[in-house]
Amino acid sequence: MRILFFTHGFNSLTQRLLVELTERGHDVSIEFDISDAVSEEAVALWRPELIVAPYLRRAIPESTWRNHPCLVVHPGIVGDRGPSAIDWAIQEGEARWGVTVLQANEVMDGGDVWAHREFDMPGSAMRPPTKSSVYRNEVTEAAVSAVLEAISRREEGRAPRPLADFGAEARGTL
Repeated sequence: MRILFFTHGFNSLTQRLLVELTERGHDVSIEFDISDAVSEEAVALWRPELIVAPYLRRAIPESTWRNHPCLVVHPGIVGDRGPSAIDWAIQEGEARWGVTVLQANEVMDGGDVWAHREFDMPGSAMRPPTKSSVYRNEVTEAAVSAVLEAISRREEGRAPRPLADFGAEARGTL
């Protein structure tokens, strides 16, 4: 499958997903998502079957998500929205957190759910829950697993699950 990554930076999660997907035979191209024009040009040139956004700081252009399947990797539990998800989880002392792979749409982090994973937050004196540690370890492992599931579901012709269907399961802000 031809996959285009939209990413703000070539961070540990983006690198790990690149390795995992290319090892599975996918053709992956990476575009640094700095403007709508750059993103739109990358789509026109690469002609992806799927766009995956492992690390974004802005919304995917409507002209892109309306015409191409776009999966956003959000480092938050189902229903969580917005930036600083891990920061809030640490600050609030959450015992469990997660990663959700969403279909991009007009609502930031509000699309249908392709896959999600939850994990226990670290909390011992040996490994306090710092943002960088949680992101490099728990978030990355959960994200890789969820993205692989989402791609598999898409290849099988299965649809994402509407976010509204999660109801009480969604512990975040709906």
